Amino acid sequence: MCPSRNIVIGLISLLPFIAAHAQTKDQCQQQLPPHQQKDEATIQQIETSWNLAITRGDSSFERCLLTADFQQILNKGELKALTDELAMTDKNRGKNRPPPRMPPLTVLMHGNVAVAYATWVPTDPTKKPDQTADFFVWENGAWHVFFSQSTPVERE
Repeated sequence: MCPSRNIVIGLISLLPFIAAHAQTKDQCQQQLPPHQQKDEATIQQIETSWNLAITRGDSSFERCLLTADFQQILNKGELKALTDELAMTDKNRGKNRPPPRMPPLTVLMHGNVAVAYATWVPTDPTKKPDQTADFFVWENGAWHVFFSQSTPVERE
């Protein structure tokens, strides 16, 4: 077989993967909040959308929001990756949970990076509140979460 023919056949075999990636990118543009800005209001909106997505079991939205190398440290010190987060969200699909009570967020901005943090107080009085911080990076005209950390705090 001719070497150039092998190259052409190889490139043709990649077309479905390229099309799937382009389709995913288009789907993500439709799911993420439009007209994002490098401002606190956009981060607030994304945090609300993300928490609603978790409650509804919308891992498709999360897949678009989180970076491929997303990492998370849970309140007991466990290190989790993107696949863990998506699996946790998938467990909520179809459960019709009420929307979360969003705590007041503090947002810090620095160029192409933002941090949103808040204290989440559970409704169950036996559980400790968490101080949670989500770290965002501005890529390709949109915010994406690349890291999240939860730390337990004592009730006041």
